[in-house]
Amino acid sequence: MDVELEEYTQYQETKLHEKPGFAYETYLCTIPLDFDRVNLHWHDQMEVIYIKKGRGTVSVNLESYPVEAGCIVPVLPGELHAIDGAPDGLMEYENIIFSLSILDSTETDDWCRHHVIQALRQGTLLFDRPIRPGTAFHDAAAAALDAADRACEARPQGFALVVKSQLFMFLHALYCNRHTGPVRPLVEETEWLKGVIAYVKAHYAERITVADAAAVSGYSPSHFMRIFRQETGQTFVDFLTDYRLSAAVYYLKETRDEIGVVAENCGFANLSYFIRRFNRKYGASPGRYRKLSRLGENEAIAAGEESTLSRTRSRRC
Repeated sequence: MDVELEEYTQYQETKLHEKPGFAYETYLCTIPLDFDRVNLHWHDQMEVIYIKKGRGTVSVNLESYPVEAGCIVPVLPGELHAIDGAPDGLMEYENIIFSLSILDSTETDDWCRHHVIQALRQGTLLFDRPIRPGTAFHDAAAAALDAADRACEARPQGFALVVKSQLFMFLHALYCNRHTGPVRPLVEETEWLKGVIAYVKAHYAERITVADAAAVSGYSPSHFMRIFRQETGQTFVDFLTDYRLSAAVYYLKETRDEIGVVAENCGFANLSYFIRRFNRKYGASPGRYRKLSRLGENEAIAAGEESTLSRTRSRRC
């Protein structure tokens, strides 16, 4: 998979976010304009999903959380997560991703490093998700994130110091509202699933069978099919098809490849099956979808606006 497609599908975003000098980046995204959904993925950075408009669902470590405008969902390093909009409208959200290393200390006995940074990395600093409006927890978390956004937009002298200070305030809100009972390590039950996702990401253009995926997971095919559906809510075949269709959307928007070539590059051996599944998922044939996407792009350019049909909007600090 090339880097552009990896960024688009957002499965494992390690290359995307480690910027030299200051590993902090935000994206404003809209589902389904930028993509129909963000499938299960993970990365080593901290992520914050900040809902701006609409409603939908965010899942973290296979637990689903209904969200609406104002909700904040922190995602710890290494946690599997996915984002879905509501079927009857748009959901706009800000994606804030940063490396905890920009806030870390080299001193092994540093209090913040031990009680906060390392605890977040290990998944032992726990708090309620999502952080909902109308609570003191939300007031503190939102104030910090909003202040960091303003600093990125205005870019005053030394703005990176402002962003870092607000990230510390955000982590302070998480720490002050942490669960004080017994803690559990990062969910190990998801590790086999990460391996399967990585396998699909690397081989989706090839023929993949249930037996292949089961071998990666370490389970028998029958147990794999059962536990995959239990944990993700869909069959592995449906998951694989959805991934391939998401890849097809990318190629339809970003290349001029013929429909048959797109189908083949995305692992569909049968063109008729590809068109049928694409039409079922997106409500249009691949050719019409490409045409509508480009019409939307051209109309936005003519109006002097940035289109949300083809890519997310990024604000790099």
